[in-house]
Amino acid sequence: MSKELPFAGAPAVLSYGGKKWNLIYGGAKTKYKFSTRWKTFADDNNLKEGDGLVFELSECNSDKIEFKIQILREDFPAKLVP
Repeated sequence: MSKELPFAGAPAVLSYGGKKWNLIYGGAKTKYKFSTRWKTFADDNNLKEGDGLVFELSECNSDKIEFKIQILREDFPAKLVP
């Protein structure tokens, strides 16, 4: 997937639960991250230590990167995780 993502900063949208959050995605050759607006997404969705996130890349072009997010809460049954 990293081959599809740009190395330079780009607008990004995270979609979860019918809502969207606008962030800035920044990449480097070995490091990928979101802007400080990531904290807003984490707070709005009550992310806690032990939660897992699945990022599904749904759009990637020069104008925008969009991810559909799935949140796996810490109580997600371990027997379902390979």
